[in-house]
Amino acid sequence: MTSVPNHLLPLNGNSAAFRAASSFLIALALITSLSACELFKPLPSGGQTGDGTKKEDLDPIRGRRVYDPNTGTYVLVRNAPSGSMDTIRWKEIPSTVEPPIYSTSAPVAPGPSVNPVRPIGVGEGNSQLLSSYNVAVVLPFLTDRFTGDKSSIPANSEWALQFYNGARMAFDDLSAQSIPLNVSVIDSRANERHVSDLARTNSDINAAHLIIGPYTRTNVAVMAEKAKSNGSIVVSPNSAASNISANNPNFIQIKPTLESHCQAIMQHVLKDTKHDQIVLVSLNTPSETARFEFLQREYDRVAGMQNKQTLRRITVDSARLDMSGISLNSYMSNSGKTVFIVPSWSQEVFVFNFLRKVDAAKTQYQEVEVYGMPQWMDYEIIDFDFYERLNVHVSSSAYIDDLNADVRAFKRKYFDSYGDIPREEAFIGYDLTRYFGKMLNTYGTRFQYKLPANPEQMLHTRFDFQSIILPATTGTEFRPVERWENKHVNILRFKDYRFTLVN
Repeated sequence: MTSVPNHLLPLNGNSAAFRAASSFLIALALITSLSACELFKPLPSGGQTGDGTKKEDLDPIRGRRVYDPNTGTYVLVRNAPSGSMDTIRWKEIPSTVEPPIYSTSAPVAPGPSVNPVRPIGVGEGNSQLLSSYNVAVVLPFLTDRFTGDKSSIPANSEWALQFYNGARMAFDDLSAQSIPLNVSVIDSRANERHVSDLARTNSDINAAHLIIGPYTRTNVAVMAEKAKSNGSIVVSPNSAASNISANNPNFIQIKPTLESHCQAIMQHVLKDTKHDQIVLVSLNTPSETARFEFLQREYDRVAGMQNKQTLRRITVDSARLDMSGISLNSYMSNSGKTVFIVPSWSQEVFVFNFLRKVDAAKTQYQEVEVYGMPQWMDYEIIDFDFYERLNVHVSSSAYIDDLNADVRAFKRKYFDSYGDIPREEAFIGYDLTRYFGKMLNTYGTRFQYKLPANPEQMLHTRFDFQSIILPATTGTEFRPVERWENKHVNILRFKDYRFTLVN
């Protein structure tokens, strides 16, 4: 038995909850994405609806003619509306007037004054096993900015809707497995002050055992500090920053940090490459050259103390984005492949000119590989022939295999549910919610200490969580967990004009 509503979840936008209007507003944004033709599309012919059930006796209205069952003919309706349809205007209705609608397949969640959670046992590490668990989903729906016009839906709101739709599908799956969750959905408004107010006063957040969200780094930091003080667990679905919350074992990051990306790249390169075949390349800025140290440290760790070597480096001044005056011939190996690792993405022009330079310097007898960053997949001016000829690889926190049977099934189910194509964030919402819902139910309120023992392949990536512990300043210093991070990074190779997974 579960008290999570399967279809319409409450959305609390401020300290005074507007539970009834919540899913109504979320459904509004989805409805506006459908054309008028789709909304009023006539039923299929043959006496049945699209799902195989028998249709009603009356056919749908077709223009100004309607079917008269007494005469068996269509008649002209002279006062039928012929002008353009008015824009639908929505307004929030207080929950005291219209209570929330819940699926009949699950019990109605109790009101805010009733908490169904009760202890049923104690697990390892004093983890509390409860009769049910409270989950707060905090996302930037931006309902305060929505005017009813589809074009006014901000990009972050679209992200939140896709993520939430995937999460709803996961909640349905968890409900089918009798996993007891009490779910509240809250609008962060992408506003740090509002999130701070929510963290201080919102009863659902204060009672939550698991908080999913928010979106931006600053808002995640607010919620992480809340979790650090009250013992709840925050799962960040989007931010990959490494310094959000210090000494916080209640903070979990889904997306690997930049350091983890560099580590994964170096690990993949060293499978069949020697140190003298590796060249690090970046712009000559402090932020970019600092990434060399991530790569060098990982090389040193893998190579071992006795085989440490300083990797060759090329730094390019910002005034020379065209790579003028820089020769790559001396870096190219004639006896084996040359691997360029370029942890840079801010200047597409620089990456383009570097690839062009490598392509011009390479002879037909020389083998080259270039490793770049996830942002390279979204570049617009680079000719992808360079990616193909230079064996470009990139790191990525997600990879969705369209040929995978489970991915295809998810896409069909998502489209059947929402009439839309799922984007990456829908997969993340589904994977994250399903995984952590099961972990919470299995291991209780301190499930995070069981994360390393529970890796799992998801639809969009693999979850392989590890504790991040800062180096000790003294030999005897106790080192607490800084945070938990999914360390798995997908390495993708551009081949046959598409990126494919190679690790």
